[in-house]
Amino acid sequence: MRIFYTLLFLLLAFGASAQQNPQYSQYIFNSMGINPAYTGSKNVLNLNAFHRSQWTGIEGAPSTQSLTVDGIAANNKLGIGLGLTRDKIGAQSMFSAYANIAVKLQVSENGILSFGLAPGFVQHTLDGVEIGIEDDPSIPAGKETTLKPDVKVGAYYHTERFYAGVSASDLLQFKDMEQIEPERHYYFTSGYVFDVGSFLKLKPSILIKEDFHAPANVDLNAFVLLADRLWLGSSYRTSMNLFNSTTDMEEAYKRSAIAFIAELQIHKSLRLGYAYDKMLNNLSGFNTHEISVGYYFFKKKETRILTPQYF
Repeated sequence: MRIFYTLLFLLLAFGASAQQNPQYSQYIFNSMGINPAYTGSKNVLNLNAFHRSQWTGIEGAPSTQSLTVDGIAANNKLGIGLGLTRDKIGAQSMFSAYANIAVKLQVSENGILSFGLAPGFVQHTLDGVEIGIEDDPSIPAGKETTLKPDVKVGAYYHTERFYAGVSASDLLQFKDMEQIEPERHYYFTSGYVFDVGSFLKLKPSILIKEDFHAPANVDLNAFVLLADRLWLGSSYRTSMNLFNSTTDMEEAYKRSAIAFIAELQIHKSLRLGYAYDKMLNNLSGFNTHEISVGYYFFKKKETRILTPQYF
């Protein structure tokens, strides 16, 4: 059974590598991993740690960890940051590191437009020992590692209540057939915060991830903010043909999922987040859990209460 599940997820990893990047549900609260132009948007030194266990109970199921840190410089006109990610599926693992930089322009009284760049590298590793099959020339006897450079770019506009961003990842493409080569991915995000009352705010948002070779991944999100401290919401994730019509939409629907997400601002420096994902297909019996921790580092002179971060 161990070998069966390992081979299953190894096949999924290689078969979907051209279409899938590590999956997040709580990108809504820290979008630097998706868009480098988001770097420094919180105007403080921001540390964010994240862990995702997907389809718990299945051996070899995907797991993802990430650590990001970003801050501001040059009189709040420059965002700088670092993002580290580890993603593992069966016998295959991926480690990436990106150095983020974003230039911030005040384009209106309340509007800021940022342009971001994130050069980095991606390391892919295949561990033949974990597969447990000997005497197969197509499977390495030990660990086989490939390393390639990469770059992300993005643009991000926001006011106090509205945001919109576009970005692209996996921009450096190599035709070496011996290493995994993901397709370029393009992202669009947008959202708005509405006042429902003095105690309650509503935040709808959307994320579209497209590679123009498969159905687009679409996240439709809705959150409420209670007393400027507790976010509660849900995300519906599905696939649809936006720029092509080559895929059976019934098959695309089988990749749909729903996530329930909460984030608590414990005090002005510390926040905790949790997401519970459930697939709407034959994997619905296996749950996905995601935990995040964020910490804001303030200068000593900053004694005011933290302004609520809507995005």
